[in-house]
Amino acid sequence: MNKLNMRSIACLFLSLGWASICVGQIEPNWESMAENYRPPEWLQDGKIGVWTHWGVPSATDENRPNDGSHYGRRMYGTDGWAAGGQREMTRALTEFHTQRYGHPSEFGYEDLVPLFKAENWDPEGLVKFFKDNGARFIMPVACHHDNFDMYDSSHPWNSVDMGPKRDTLQEWKDAATKHGMKFGVSTHLYWSPRFFNNARQYQKKGTLAWKLFNMDYDPKGYANQESWNRHWFERCWEIIDKYDPDMFNNDSPYPADKFGEVSGVKLFSDFINRDLKENGGKQTTVLSFKNSNMNRKAFTYNLERGSAADIKPEPWMWATDLSGGWYYRKGAVNPMSIPVMVGNAVDAISKNGVVMLNVALRGDGTLPENQAAYLTTFGAFLKTCGEGIYGTRPWKVFGEGPLKMKDGRQGENKASFSQNDIRFTTKGDTLYAFVLAKPTADIVIKTLGQGGLYEEEIGAIRLLGSDEKLTWTRNGEALTIQLPKTLPDQPVTGFRISPAPKAKSVDHYPPFRWDTIPLYMHMRKSVAFTPEEIDYLATFPIVTLEKTTGSKTYGSSEAGSREAAKAIKAVNPETKVLYYRNVMCNYGSYNVNDGLRDIPNAFLVARNGNKKLHRGVREVYDLSDPTLRKWWVDHCVEMAGHDEIDGIFLDGNIKALEPAFLGSELGAQRKQEVADGYAVMMKDLQDRTPPNKMLIANIIRARLTDSGLNYMQYFDGSYLEGIESEAGGFTRLEYLARGIDAVQQAARQGKIICMSMGLGNAASGGLRIDDSRKKLSQGADTRPRLEYCLALFLICAEKYSYVYPHDGYSANNNDSSVWLKRFAEYDKPLGPPKGPAVQDGYTYTREFKHASVFLDIEKKQGRITWKDVETP
Repeated sequence: MNKLNMRSIACLFLSLGWASICVGQIEPNWESMAENYRPPEWLQDGKIGVWTHWGVPSATDENRPNDGSHYGRRMYGTDGWAAGGQREMTRALTEFHTQRYGHPSEFGYEDLVPLFKAENWDPEGLVKFFKDNGARFIMPVACHHDNFDMYDSSHPWNSVDMGPKRDTLQEWKDAATKHGMKFGVSTHLYWSPRFFNNARQYQKKGTLAWKLFNMDYDPKGYANQESWNRHWFERCWEIIDKYDPDMFNNDSPYPADKFGEVSGVKLFSDFINRDLKENGGKQTTVLSFKNSNMNRKAFTYNLERGSAADIKPEPWMWATDLSGGWYYRKGAVNPMSIPVMVGNAVDAISKNGVVMLNVALRGDGTLPENQAAYLTTFGAFLKTCGEGIYGTRPWKVFGEGPLKMKDGRQGENKASFSQNDIRFTTKGDTLYAFVLAKPTADIVIKTLGQGGLYEEEIGAIRLLGSDEKLTWTRNGEALTIQLPKTLPDQPVTGFRISPAPKAKSVDHYPPFRWDTIPLYMHMRKSVAFTPEEIDYLATFPIVTLEKTTGSKTYGSSEAGSREAAKAIKAVNPETKVLYYRNVMCNYGSYNVNDGLRDIPNAFLVARNGNKKLHRGVREVYDLSDPTLRKWWVDHCVEMAGHDEIDGIFLDGNIKALEPAFLGSELGAQRKQEVADGYAVMMKDLQDRTPPNKMLIANIIRARLTDSGLNYMQYFDGSYLEGIESEAGGFTRLEYLARGIDAVQQAARQGKIICMSMGLGNAASGGLRIDDSRKKLSQGADTRPRLEYCLALFLICAEKYSYVYPHDGYSANNNDSSVWLKRFAEYDKPLGPPKGPAVQDGYTYTREFKHASVFLDIEKKQGRITWKDVETP
């Protein structure tokens, strides 16, 4: 056992008052707490936590007749218990204990401690299970009312010296750190002097049990005893000082009479001040408790087993128990069903709440199957609908429907929801609507009727977890979504509602004309481009300078790209030049990479410890880390601020979003954290990019949910590669048809499209996508493939659509056979389209003023019939 260290001792009480624990901005009073307490974003973003009640009560006979958390209180008889149900429960438990173990005078609570062995406890496996099923933080109980510490404590009754002989708090924390989760602790110590009131008659002074049963403190007047309040403070501060928790939950009251305005609020203010001091004045910790008569701005309110009637102005916690008794008992039944629990959780989140789900482990440390079922069902829902949960905030109203929640603790809902019970969350411009029962008919949402609270025009509605195209109508009465053909087998159904794109200035867009086929260029060269090459690049309306551009000549990709951009604009000021950045892969040749040394958690690490996660040769950014995201966005904003740079080209997006990329290396939940971080980073980039600069992302991919169109809200346009593929479980035809549809949708919304199409023979291995093709052979007949590529592009194209037929992105060492060349088709008159493409199965046709286009994607044939017009 470790005693209090010197820092802790220095932080304890002085003889006539309280020592100053940490210097900080919060004074030890509730007014200052309310003025300064600000819960960190991770709490509101993470939303889901797991609370664990586990200890000596877990190891008592699982067949006991009642009670989980108050076994030690009830086993000593009914004295002091008023007549009624509670007294009868106590009588039955006392009789059970006497028959099972012996009279409590002979076999007391202290004799139960050796039964608590935790022999099968696997904290790393449990935390992984919690995380895989959606949790973002954990909160084990450090000490319950029974005065037994679950950590390496200066108090003699602890889990290191007795019972399991393990520092369970430290092991929980280590597991949480390994899995990237926040770590909280919960203390229930303040009740303990009166908890064992009926046990006092059997205790002898000088024994070790004397301290377990708090015999030095008055069970009725302990709140006024300076010695008790000091003891409480020391025990609580030891947890904070030794385990540095991200969250501290005080379940019981705190010193609130003689020292109520000193020791209690002092502990809480010192906890926050300690955090502020260690984090440069930024609060990163959470303080929670369930006192309802205090200023709720001073802490995070724990509405234990309760509910909120409406949106609360400050974040709060819905804490509920999945075991039926807080501590494990075999016969305990949770009166709240799994579907109701999921609905209650979404209800809480819609009202600015976070969710804390208690699980009660067995004495051996394993999780009972009936409690695991709650988490796996909730986890499946979060995998489908997590985008509408994590990182969201309440909307204007929480929802609608017949089931009304009570406001307050200990009155949580246990009634079933109906499909008329709707709850809302929001993230950016996106609104999420959750139906709290699996719908069996069209979904009618009155709140979203035309002219109501949702003022925007609706652009799209998607069923979360599905690509099914939905049919919906909206009038002054309601928004009505036709019942989807296939619904997820989950108790709550979620919909994403996106506003119609708002018209924006296109003054900074590239030049565009329908006179001839509009072209795009995407190229890199590690040394400076020659004057001939600069002249060639300047013939294109939009150019992306790939990574390593000019890095050997000018020392970095930043300098090389800027010099190339200046040279291009000196020839043609109208050409728009984009600077390349990868959102995931840490490519070399960038000076900005020096800043990564100051970001400890910049890169993802596989579960096996591997850090070279991109093809085994380079690191991959951890987009869940806010410091990394800021570093990345700062650089893009800086580069976009240069006059010669017209915007940023964002590559590698699919690696952040596609579950298959690093999914097995990281695990599903860790990968989802990366995807969540990506969305936050793109919104930040969008907000900070100068309005006259472009963001073009390699984002539209048929393998993504919604083909990536939902992320187009952050960008001016999309680059297209891999439109022909067999990825994501689709056949080539399915994948290509989905891709064409997605490009058409984006182009018709005015988005810039830069389509890349490979001309060489298809590669036999590797990525096996259209632009991963072999270099063109000398003298090869390119016309069939070129005509197919151009026909595919023209079927999709709208204003601000451009195409790049090529056989590589590199101008190094004659890597490309078409570099510096121009096909005759590029100069043939085209003219504007006469209308959209017409689809018939896998064939498409489209008419332009000077050309007729035919495309058969099944036969891989394209034909452009040019009309007799003189070449300009």
